[in-house]
Amino acid sequence: MNTKQVECKALNWHFSVHPAYLIFVCSAVIVCLFLAHWQWQRAQTAQQRYAFFLKQSSLPPAQLSPQLTEFQAVRLSGDLKRLFFLDNQIHQGIVGWQVIAQINTHTYPVLVNLGWQSKQDKPITLVELPDVLAVSGLTKKPEPGFMLAKAEADPEWPYIMQQIQLPLLNAHFQYQLFPYVVYANDAIANLTPAPVQIENKFAMHLGYAIQWCLIAIVCIVGFIVFSRRTTPYE
Repeated sequence: MNTKQVECKALNWHFSVHPAYLIFVCSAVIVCLFLAHWQWQRAQTAQQRYAFFLKQSSLPPAQLSPQLTEFQAVRLSGDLKRLFFLDNQIHQGIVGWQVIAQINTHTYPVLVNLGWQSKQDKPITLVELPDVLAVSGLTKKPEPGFMLAKAEADPEWPYIMQQIQLPLLNAHFQYQLFPYVVYANDAIANLTPAPVQIENKFAMHLGYAIQWCLIAIVCIVGFIVFSRRTTPYE
């Protein structure tokens, strides 16, 4: 097996380096540094998002309008059109539903997250809701995740949903819903509120970035240690 030897006379070291090992270590270090940079970018994004949430949520409540942005406080009232149930939502270790109401205001039909309730045999609220609802809450854009099957393939969709997908609902009902879901701040009809809560994950992503940098350093140091051989002075 061929190796390349590099002599460092000042330190009286000899390095026995196999090209394949060198390529492997360099590749590992590059990957670690790339992941560290990626996590650092995510940390900055998380910090900016959290700061934006604090700023927006501190603004006084506004009326529904196209100019509204995410995490903004709103007040609305309107007719209760229909209910949806967001499945597999956990509260204090108990699986249940989050009740999503479509409220038709004088400007937009809006989806409002009224809160959580324990799961029943049938998708109904434990307490009957009034025909007209007044709600205060924060706006939030749904963030659909990966699903193994299309939502429309579920025979119980859209009234029982795994996640809120506004474009699908718009196509299904053939009208445009307000582009944000409003999360109610206060309890409505004995439902447990599920207000918008944003966690600042800056420290978590920063920790991951530092972790990948340390792994890169360990790779370099380990490569040097295992490749170095000392020889007596001549």
